[in-house]
Amino acid sequence: MGGGIRAAKTLQDLPELLASFGEAPALISFKEGVSKTLTYRDLVERARNIAKALQDRGVGAGEHIGILAPNGPLWVMACLAILATGAAVAPIDAQQTKEEQARLLKMIGCRFFLGDLEGSDVGRQDYLFASTLFAEFPILYALSPPSGVEQTGEATTSHMARPSDLALILHTPGTTGTPKAVPLSHANILSNLSALAAAGIAGPSERALIPLPLHHIYPLVVGLLLPLSTGGSVVLPGGFSGPELARALRSGGATVLIGVPRLYESLLAMIMGRIDTRGGVSAWAFHRLLGLSMALARRRQRRFGQLAFKATRRNVAPRLYRLVSGGAKLEEETELKLLGLGYDVITGYGLSETAPVVTFNRPDRSRIGSAGEPSPGVDVRIGEPKADGLGEIEVRGPNVFAGYLNDPDSTKTAFASDGWFRTGDFGRIDADGYLYVSGRQSEAIVLPGGKKIVSESLEAQYAANPAIGEIAILVETGKPVGLVVPSQSAQAAGTPESAEASVHDALTASAALLPGYMQLSGFALCRRPLPRTETGKLQRHLLPELYRNAKTSAERRAASQAVTEADRMLLADPAARRVWTWLEARFAGQRLALDMNPTLDLGLDSLDWMTITMELEQAFGIVVDEPTASLRDLVVIASRARQQPTLAEEVLPPEPGSLSRGAWYAVNAINRLLLRTLFRLRVRGLEYLPDHAPYLICPNHLSYLDPLALAAALPWPVLRQTHWAGSADILFSSAWRRALSRRGRVLAVDPTLGVRGGLALSAAALRRGNILVWFPEGWRSMDGSLMPFLPGIGVLVQKTPVPIVPVYIQGTFEAWPRQHRFPYPHPVSVCFGHALDPKQWAGLPATKDAEVQIALAVRESVAALGKG
Repeated sequence: MGGGIRAAKTLQDLPELLASFGEAPALISFKEGVSKTLTYRDLVERARNIAKALQDRGVGAGEHIGILAPNGPLWVMACLAILATGAAVAPIDAQQTKEEQARLLKMIGCRFFLGDLEGSDVGRQDYLFASTLFAEFPILYALSPPSGVEQTGEATTSHMARPSDLALILHTPGTTGTPKAVPLSHANILSNLSALAAAGIAGPSERALIPLPLHHIYPLVVGLLLPLSTGGSVVLPGGFSGPELARALRSGGATVLIGVPRLYESLLAMIMGRIDTRGGVSAWAFHRLLGLSMALARRRQRRFGQLAFKATRRNVAPRLYRLVSGGAKLEEETELKLLGLGYDVITGYGLSETAPVVTFNRPDRSRIGSAGEPSPGVDVRIGEPKADGLGEIEVRGPNVFAGYLNDPDSTKTAFASDGWFRTGDFGRIDADGYLYVSGRQSEAIVLPGGKKIVSESLEAQYAANPAIGEIAILVETGKPVGLVVPSQSAQAAGTPESAEASVHDALTASAALLPGYMQLSGFALCRRPLPRTETGKLQRHLLPELYRNAKTSAERRAASQAVTEADRMLLADPAARRVWTWLEARFAGQRLALDMNPTLDLGLDSLDWMTITMELEQAFGIVVDEPTASLRDLVVIASRARQQPTLAEEVLPPEPGSLSRGAWYAVNAINRLLLRTLFRLRVRGLEYLPDHAPYLICPNHLSYLDPLALAAALPWPVLRQTHWAGSADILFSSAWRRALSRRGRVLAVDPTLGVRGGLALSAAALRRGNILVWFPEGWRSMDGSLMPFLPGIGVLVQKTPVPIVPVYIQGTFEAWPRQHRFPYPHPVSVCFGHALDPKQWAGLPATKDAEVQIALAVRESVAALGKG
């Protein structure tokens, strides 16, 4: 394992190495719930096409080419293409403002960059748009630099890179708020890739999921380049919400998760939350077993947890067994619990300047609470250690960069007189050589997710709002918060409550312009000037106590807020009330109000939101992908998602009495007469109907005439066993419609809502031996063409595997167009096809990806009947 990458002299050899893996899956990416697999052969071929296009533009040695795009296959292709030309890759954060992006491009010296204009903050008006560069990839572009970036003459042609040449240029905020460019050579990065591969962190059988942006060194090297260089697969989720991550973990078959401490804290909280909801003996036994497993894990006996909690881990992700944590320190208690659950936890320590790994725990000899042993060839020492062994961590080795780009002063400060790199972090080394990191020496705030925040820079951005007089940024419970002195205008506007509201709105407005990790998770008002030294610098050591003493604003606002009549009506809805009760229990001890901002008032960051969305989907079947502006918006989403009849409220229609049966026969006889005379109904393929129920009938949907035509086409014995899936918001919208629908054996279903929309009720009808008509499109076609089939049919088939009869209806769109109130005579035909055997989907996992695959297969069968 890892022999291939150890043989590489530079990263320019990477495409050739990857091509040797042939048809093995390289990237498994998700978008809108659908996965797409790209083989190594395809990935390399497309990367080479981009590299050729870049070379045709003169890109080569000495160039710094930026990448400004969200995670995805195109990002990976662009990275490999740039390396193949001999140029250096300069990743840019797509969440930064246009001004910040332009400043970084200028600082790094990018003459070109590859970017996704739709996903970035950079407008076309600032760049010379070259749309013809990548005809194969319309979303990927090469752009000229913004004004102010000097061009350094014609680029040289591509050449074979040397190990000392630059391969990657990153940026770090530094301690003063001025970003610094960190150039890394091919040798820097390859030294880490070789060491990690040799230690067995990745390999051909692994699938590594990256829920982190690739413009950071840790996910780029450890999460992307390492798995690819060893023949493994990389799984890229469609987003960073809880449902997206869970879908990628399960459907992508991830075996390794490349995360940060906050992610693992959220994962652990989700698991414990599920267990605690059981209560009783089950929860008690789980916690007792976990305690025993943690004690054994501390003694390096981890087999017990792997066996005892196998089902628990399978529920999270069937194949996931290894958790790699970096970017910040993983708390010992969190690590121990994850080990107790049977996960293989790999922790380490590093920085951008060290490409990035300095130390890491080997799978076979990890030590809980430590950052592991030095990477091969890397030396670590403690500079000027105190009596307890603590001191600044200093590093030297092939992974250490040569110095900051065009910044000799910062470079001189970063290195000791004898050439060791000064990390700015405190730590100690035990007798066995394991490193223990205790904290940061620098003034930059490092969040548990690994992100760095420069206090003064962020304070200046928030203070620009006229409602903010002074603001100090500090960290509480691992998240950035603000201690705020309202401006004189805000205080003069009215009561203390109105000043607090003004500050609240100001912080919310400023946060909308900032990346998620820079958004405050809470604030407190201070009525006096913030403590400063004689030179005007904040006395930051006094801020935590001041903040905690002042932190009563959210509670006062919630307690004094008047409840409007509209709010009472909203919470009167049973679904909304259930979610509100759940929120009150979830945030026990806090006074909640509907106007609360989840981020600012409850302190939810992006990883907290991931946890909340996963819990909501599990508890109520509510999918919320984006953070809401208030708790009211969240409750409204819950209410709307559950307006349809719930499973508990619905039962299968009872068997009709004699009078009802007579009426049913009479209505259907009249319907058959009208369809065969006025609409000249033609029926084909009845011989394909299975001899015995249960089974599904899945037709296309053109107009309201479709169910009438289908009912007229079905033989009487079949029709008597048939139930119909009908739109709840149309057929059950009033008392009389509900009564008629029930007598017609219509089940209230919304196929867009999965099991939450009545699918379980339909499954119950099939399990009773009935036939069910299901319109997979969900609604009528707009233009007569076949629309996409919704995944509800996939959910239903996986819950109740029965044959599926595809049906193609023709002529009803012309007979009863959308714009007509009544139908008029026009020939109609109904064609039945061969039944689809459910065994062909028996091996698929119960995932959204599988649901989509089933829906696509059924649609292809219906479409084939239409072509015939």
